[in-house]
Amino acid sequence: MSKHAYLRKSAIGIALVCAVTGGGFTLAAPATAAPATAAPVPAAVAADEEPGDFGSNGQGPMLPVEPDGEEFFNVAGASKDAPRIKRSETLKRAAEWVGKGIPYNMGGSYRGHRTDCSGYVSMAWRLAWDMATPNFGPQGVTEKIKKSDLKSGDALLNPKPGRYGHVVLFDKWANADHTKYVGYEFSSSGVHHREIPYPYFPGHDTDSYYPVHNKSVVDDERPPIDPGMTELTAGDLNHDGKKDIVAVQVSTGKLFLYPGTGKNGLNALDDRVEIGTGGWNGMRNLTVGDFNGDGKADLLATKRAGGKLYLYPGTNGKGLKALGDRIEIGSGAWNGMKHLTAGDFNGDGKTDLVAAKTDTGQLFLYPGTRKSGLDALDDRVEIGTGAWNGMNKVVSGDFNGDGKADIVATKTETGELYLYPGTGKSGLDTLGQRVEVGTGGWNDISDYAAADFDKDGIDDLAAVDSDPRKTGKLYLYRGNGKGFATRVEIGTGGW
Repeated sequence: MSKHAYLRKSAIGIALVCAVTGGGFTLAAPATAAPATAAPVPAAVAADEEPGDFGSNGQGPMLPVEPDGEEFFNVAGASKDAPRIKRSETLKRAAEWVGKGIPYNMGGSYRGHRTDCSGYVSMAWRLAWDMATPNFGPQGVTEKIKKSDLKSGDALLNPKPGRYGHVVLFDKWANADHTKYVGYEFSSSGVHHREIPYPYFPGHDTDSYYPVHNKSVVDDERPPIDPGMTELTAGDLNHDGKKDIVAVQVSTGKLFLYPGTGKNGLNALDDRVEIGTGGWNGMRNLTVGDFNGDGKADLLATKRAGGKLYLYPGTNGKGLKALGDRIEIGSGAWNGMKHLTAGDFNGDGKTDLVAAKTDTGQLFLYPGTRKSGLDALDDRVEIGTGAWNGMNKVVSGDFNGDGKADIVATKTETGELYLYPGTGKSGLDTLGQRVEVGTGGWNDISDYAAADFDKDGIDDLAAVDSDPRKTGKLYLYRGNGKGFATRVEIGTGGW
């Protein structure tokens, strides 16, 4: 007998004991086949919708599951909650069933999970048991939350039994008013990832829905601390027409230049060159741009102690002469800013600076003037309201090929990667509607830098993928105008 078969039989035995002795739950009757026809669709459904496109068509009983290739650690004792699971992982699991053509069948299964609405969400949450909608709360799996507390991986639940109940996995809000959201659901017509009115489609018992949180679902961890290279940024620092990578070595505080070659794979970067002696681990928020207008790439950085902003002008020199003496261009308070990135966002031909205010999450543009000293940047302009402290690893570049500076950023909560297209306009119109260009998992990237490394006119990402507190490898994600292509390794361990 396999280990999984033993666990399943043990769990069923425990369930029967609970039923006989008055334990926590009673084992439901065996599942029956799904009805041959879908439940009648209420009149409120739009005429262009398919019958059975909403809600469920019945649910099977609560039973232990045994998905292929998975092990559950809470089967003994008939516990229904799963091991801790990240929000991004629940979305990733839910997405695996989309587009597979899996039919709704409360008596059927796919990879060991029941193929109905509650079985689908149980799978996404990696529960050891397939729940039914009335069981999530009483079995201690979920707790009610406020609408304002909804996050990716939570759910909208109608706890009624059978065909009258339904559950939708919450992905993200679809509009600023929070009247629509994007959710994953298994309805009678199949598995969908779609926009849904809050809390559910009109005419489908919306008053019975409420938001819930699975107690085992946790926020994604913050990006791992990288012991190798950090503070990645990119630009043509050696003035050969190819984009280079600049990074600080954590252990020594030295600043290194990795010259770009324009080649592929592990030949994309040449041997590194030291361009700054120890002490650079006392600097942060490094970014590259031609701020003084001399045609050479300069380096900006904030001093951790004191919060001053410094410009290190680019020169024609090599090695430790690649950067000139630093110039203070921002006095104090810059340690209250983060996500510094450079680009011409207002379209005046001068390099500007963008930064997020740590305490409020506002995003500000500091227009470049090409002047010297404390006049190098003009008065800041707000270009993003709140929530930017919920993003990490913000970089700029022309990622859609329209000649305007865009922003790419990772959402800390879910690990999704977003593109904020530049418009060339001012104020809160500086950036257009964001577009998701990378699904969950980008929180595993400890750092990245943007530049047109392959010289095709569209900026790419060079990113470090590392386990927490370990060095990692460097990968190139080539920009294609709509997102990024499959990554290619360009740097072995040590990053």
